Amino acid sequence: MSYHSYGTTNIAFSTFDIWANNVSSDTNAGIDNALSDWYPTQSAPYQVSTLSGADCFYGTIAAGTGGQVQLSSPYTVGSSSSITVKNFDIGVYTLSMVAVPTYPYVFHSWRTAASGGGTQLSTSTTYSISGANTSTSYSTYYAYFV
Repeated sequence: MSYHSYGTTNIAFSTFDIWANNVSSDTNAGIDNALSDWYPTQSAPYQVSTLSGADCFYGTIAAGTGGQVQLSSPYTVGSSSSITVKNFDIGVYTLSMVAVPTYPYVFHSWRTAASGGGTQLSTSTTYSISGANTSTSYSTYYAYFV
């Protein structure tokens, strides 16, 4: 699963290391570390209420042989072989990942496993996810090129 859901109360700081870029353990699980690179940008003093009812997305976008991946929403990340995506509410914002083939390869599909394995998610070069649903059941999304 690539999101962590919070209710409207009892937000446990010990869960921040699941999804936050700047939290690696319970020893630095402060709200300031968790929300310092939240999308959209938050300003100090940070508020726990930001996470009230949030579905905090975390996951990886990986490119197979023959291409790269990009992130076009909710924020932009240029071409790379792998992108770790964290720190936004998938219930509010859409994740849009883009597969970029390198000649002579062509894009085949977005998959749930490397090298064309797993389940096919889409054959479009741009794959978008919005809301916490079955599409957020995977922790890594693979761009498969042939």
